[in-house]
Amino acid sequence: MGIKKYSTPVNFIIFQVCWFACVMGAANNLGWLGPFLVLITVPLQIRLLTENHRAEIFFVIICGISGFLLETLMIVANVYSPVEQGWGQVCPPWMAALWFNIALLVSLSLAWLKGKYAVAVLLGALTGPLAYWGGEKLGAITVATTFSRGYLILAVLWALALPLLVYLHTRLTGAELTRS
Repeated sequence: MGIKKYSTPVNFIIFQVCWFACVMGAANNLGWLGPFLVLITVPLQIRLLTENHRAEIFFVIICGISGFLLETLMIVANVYSPVEQGWGQVCPPWMAALWFNIALLVSLSLAWLKGKYAVAVLLGALTGPLAYWGGEKLGAITVATTFSRGYLILAVLWALALPLLVYLHTRLTGAELTRS
């Protein structure tokens, strides 16, 4: 059993540390800090905290690429703007790193969401925009000035994204559904 017994709290703590490293790094012109930390912690978590390493790697890659594309689309659509560090309208590496990071959050700390898609919709609609709000307050991004242009779009996107990630993870890993 070993460390896997503690996978949920360990993953949650690593997620938070990496999130702050990405956001605070970007806000303080250290945009490399978060991606560097994610690059170190994601493979370690896959190796030490998960069972199906190949499926988890595939899931993390799919999340990272999908997140990069979605963030780029939101930047182009002016839903939000990251701090300028020379990436123009392309998702900066620190923001893409967050998607690799969230993949393991879905795998481990949010594993309880498997089969609970209505809860995942609500959780995504609430926590997704909250993360962008935190990023804005810490100086890493600026969300569009109108509520409907910024946070409402983020809520809808995350209400769709989180249950989709939960479903995709379940399909890729063959994880059994948990029912209460």
